[in-house]
Amino acid sequence: MPALDALTPLERQATPMPYAAEQVAFHNGAVELAGTLSLPDGPGPYPAVVLVSGSGPQDRDEYLGGGITIRPFELLANALTPAGIAVLRYDDRGVGASTGEFSTGDLHDFADDAEAAIAYLTTREDIDQDHIGLIGHSEGGAIAAILGARNTDLDFIVSLAGLGVSGEEVLLLQTRLMLEAEGATPE
Repeated sequence: MPALDALTPLERQATPMPYAAEQVAFHNGAVELAGTLSLPDGPGPYPAVVLVSGSGPQDRDEYLGGGITIRPFELLANALTPAGIAVLRYDDRGVGASTGEFSTGDLHDFADDAEAAIAYLTTREDIDQDHIGLIGHSEGGAIAAILGARNTDLDFIVSLAGLGVSGEEVLLLQTRLMLEAEGATPE
C-alpha cells in the first residue's frame, strides 16, 4: 500500500489498517491461547502465517516494554495482511488473554502452542491449507525449526534473528547483558 509505505513504524501502528481482525482462541491441551487473526480484504482462501515470539513472556504484538513502543508483530501483520497474507499472532501462555503458566513451560511446550495455532488455521475455510507457514523471532526461530522438522505440512518457515549459537550461549549472554545493564561488573 503506497500510502502506508511513507509512514514511520510508529505512525503505521497508529493508523487504522484496511483489513479485518478477529479475536480468536485455540487450545493446546488445557491451555487456551488467545490471539488476533488478521484477514486480507477480498475473497479467500488466503495463505497464512503464524507469528512465534522470542524468549520471555510476550503478548500477541510482541510488545517488548522498557520504553520501547514498537510492537514488531503488529507491524508484521500490518505489512503482510494488506499484501494478501492472513496473519495469526497470539499471547504466550499465561500472558494477556491466554491461560496457563509461562514460567513452567519449556521450548517444546511453546512449540506445541505454535502447532496448536497451525491446527486452528487448518479448521478455517478462509485459509489456504496448502500455504500455511511460520515466522519465528529470536527463540521463535528455534521453535519454527522444531515445527519445520516435525510438521511436514508447513509450506515455509522464516527465522528472524534466530539462534546462531547454542541456547546455553544465548542465555549466558542475555544474563550477562541484563546484569551489566543493572550495574553489575564482571567480578
